[in-house]
Amino acid sequence: MRIGMDITPATARPTGVGEYVLHVLEHLLPQFSAGESLRGWSTGLHAPVSIPAAISCRHFPMPTRAAYALWRHCSHPCVDRLLGGVDLFHATNYFLPPTAKAKRVLTLYDLAFLVEPRWASPKIVGPFSRDVPRFAREADAIVTCSEHSRQDIVRLCKVSPDRVHVACGAPDPLFSPLDRTRAQTRMRDLLGWDAPYVLYVGTLEPRKNLETLLRAFARVKKSHPHRLVLAGGMGWNMQHLPGLIDRLGLTQRVSLPSYLPTRQDLVAAYSAADLFVLPSHYEGFGLPLAEAMACGCPAIASDASSLPEVGGDAVRYFSPQDEPELARLMDDLLARPDIRSAMAKQGCAQAKRFTWDDTARRILDVYRSLT
Repeated sequence: MRIGMDITPATARPTGVGEYVLHVLEHLLPQFSAGESLRGWSTGLHAPVSIPAAISCRHFPMPTRAAYALWRHCSHPCVDRLLGGVDLFHATNYFLPPTAKAKRVLTLYDLAFLVEPRWASPKIVGPFSRDVPRFAREADAIVTCSEHSRQDIVRLCKVSPDRVHVACGAPDPLFSPLDRTRAQTRMRDLLGWDAPYVLYVGTLEPRKNLETLLRAFARVKKSHPHRLVLAGGMGWNMQHLPGLIDRLGLTQRVSLPSYLPTRQDLVAAYSAADLFVLPSHYEGFGLPLAEAMACGCPAIASDASSLPEVGGDAVRYFSPQDEPELARLMDDLLARPDIRSAMAKQGCAQAKRFTWDDTARRILDVYRSLT
């Protein structure tokens, strides 16, 4: 079986989709049987990086959006022919290109843009809402990251449940508890201050529900010395965030370091934090929650979408609109290091349920079922 895969998201600074693609590539190849091979396909002005040497790649140096427009309007050229003939093509970034003969697998990480359009940029909502349901119906199989997303795909794209398969993400093995003193020293050097803190990791965007987190933190700030660290890039429609922080009297208590420089720094951030909070309205999987647990950081998450699947019994949950309940949970856990210690152990055990070997095996099973 000759497999083609869109590796375009595997950039020098990959997003969650890019991380997923890179990990699948790394763990898929060792599971191949004789006669199975993979060839990467990419578009964009720059070729992907960090691709395993065993994978041959073909890069088409034109803007990805231009390639999508060409395929959308012309249904040409067929990607399997551009790759020299493959039996199956895996589209990993929501767009399903045309093929002449190859079966097609489509990965859909989440459908936030369909569930609640106000959570995403209009630049995404428009074309994605139009194209993704059609792509889902055209694909021979669909892969997604959680049972909750699977149910959304079946319901919103009107596809048969037996065509949608779950292959969860997982924390990189790098994410494990770091010596707390070393982690605290590293974070002090990075952030420029030395204080206990509550951590959020992820893009700062509407569906992450950061307003609720900030208002809840404002309720407990006088009872605890902690800062709130929001580690992630500024996303769409969040220009109001600094003003909200100021109005809540949190200017000296909230840090916005953007993305942390390295993955080792992110491990240190989780390991040094007293508490991790993921208040999202919607997550396809919620990888930062799994990473935090893997590093032994006690966690609070909203009970929305896939997050209870990821956190299991190791996490404390709240309704994403329930600001007082989030404040109560933070107040209680910040005052109880004994409970946080027990949660850290539970979280490490829960995170071990997710591995990239298992993710790759599930995807390979989908490939084999189509050939």
